[in-house]
Formats: sequence, C-alpha cells, structure tokens
Amino acid sequence: MRILNNIITAGLLCVSITTYGQHTTMTTPTVKISGNCGMCKKTIEKAGNSADSKIDWNEDNQTASISFNAEKTSLDAVLKKVALAGYDNEKYLAPATTYADLHGCCQYDRTLSAPPANPENTPESKEESSGLTSVVKAGSFQTIYDQYFQLKDALVASDYKTVSTAAAKLSSLLTALKSNDLTAAEQQAWKAQANAITQHAKALQEAKDLAKQRVAFVSVSEEVYKLAKSSKPALPVYQQKCPMFNGGKGATWLSLNKDVKNPYYGAQMLTCGSTIQTIQ
Repeated sequence: MRILNNIITAGLLCVSITTYGQHTTMTTPTVKISGNCGMCKKTIEKAGNSADSKIDWNEDNQTASISFNAEKTSLDAVLKKVALAGYDNEKYLAPATTYADLHGCCQYDRTLSAPPANPENTPESKEESSGLTSVVKAGSFQTIYDQYFQLKDALVASDYKTVSTAAAKLSSLLTALKSNDLTAAEQQAWKAQANAITQHAKALQEAKDLAKQRVAFVSVSEEVYKLAKSSKPALPVYQQKCPMFNGGKGATWLSLNKDVKNPYYGAQMLTCGSTIQTIQ
C-alpha cells in the first residue's frame, strides 16, 4: 500500500510540474496597435483575449502588452485577430471594409504603413477569418482610398453634412501627403494628379448643397481612380458607372462592393449602374 501511495504521489507531482512548466511559457511583448478610445480598448482586448492570450491595450500611447502561451498560439496569430476586428498593428493592416464599419469615434488615423504579413500564411487563417477578406499590404495612398470610400458612402446616403466632413478630411490627407514616402511609381502618379485631386477635393468640401457635391465627386473619383491604377488598394476595388448622371454623359466611381449603390442619385436610383472594371 505504501508503494502504491508513493507511485500516486509521484504521478501527481509530475502533473504539477508539467502544469507549472506550461505556465512558464507565457510571453509578454509590447506592440503598436492603432486606436482612439475606450470603445477601441474593449474591442481590441475582446478580439485578442482567449484561454491562451491576454491583451492589455493602452489608449494613451496606443501600445498593448500581449501575454500568450507560446506553446498554444503566437503573437502573429493574436495580432491577426486584432486586425480582422478593424485595428491596424505592427504585423497586419485591417481590411478597409472592417475599418469603415467601426464606430465613428473609433476610426483612428491610419498612419501605419510597415509591410504587414498575409494572414493566409498563418495556420489559423481559414478557420478564424472565414468570410472575411485577407489583410494584405497597403500602398502609400491607402488612407486616401479609405477616406474616399467614406465620402462615397455618405453620398449614397445623401447625407450632406457627413459628405462635407469626409471631404474636409480627404483634403487634409491630400495636403499632408509627403512625396518622399512614396515609391517611384507612386511619386510619378502623385506628381501628375496632386494639383487636380487637391483642387477637386476642396471644391467638394466647399460645395453648398448635395447636388454640387455630387458634381464635384465626379472629378474626385476620376483622380482617385488614376492613383489606384498606380498603387493598388489593399482590397479589390470595383470601378462602377452610372450612364445617366452628368447630363447623360455618365459618371464613374470606385467601390469596395460588387453590388451597385449609386452615389450620384442615392435612394432615388440606388442600383442604377454597373461594374466596368476591377482593380486588384
């Protein structure tokens, strides 16, 4: 009986040592994760927290301490979850559509431009991001594209005030763009389009009614299209055309969705138009 008790005790000790060893694999690096507010903190931490990982995000300096069990998961896998929830970080950039769906106060300035990894290369990708578009590297014009899509959506909704606000932000982004940060191809495109797109964005910003905003949006769309051809957006973009606008001459716009939602007529003729090209 004493021998049996010793065997049982030894077995329990081995289990205890093994369990302790598992706990000692916890790693806690600090990484950059973009965000704005307390709502961002809640979403970021919810996305990354699990039985094998825990995130503590700091709103003041936009960094996060991430504790994770290196035997069960990886920093890469945790940051991928955060990006798929809408938040750019050191490894991944969030999909533009996910970012656009964030609450207004959570739509941080997208300043991160370091080459992100592709989540399709991680083992967890297919299971965790089913139905979502993979995060891919964004070009230097990505913040312009993202703001353009918000502007387009506001026109679809026929929301004059939101259009004005989005146009003002687009103008600010265009003014702040530094050509030294661009690739050679992007510099060439920017040199050709800078004056025109800046002027058209300003005209849209200063437009006094929705009708004038839509007229100005025609030219803005044409210039953004030229940029997109030189520096591909992070996601496939669809160039769509309404044959009726602009006095029957037609007008194009860019969209992240294949389904047509016409920014020139809004609810009046929401589905008027067709996709004429895909940029990817």
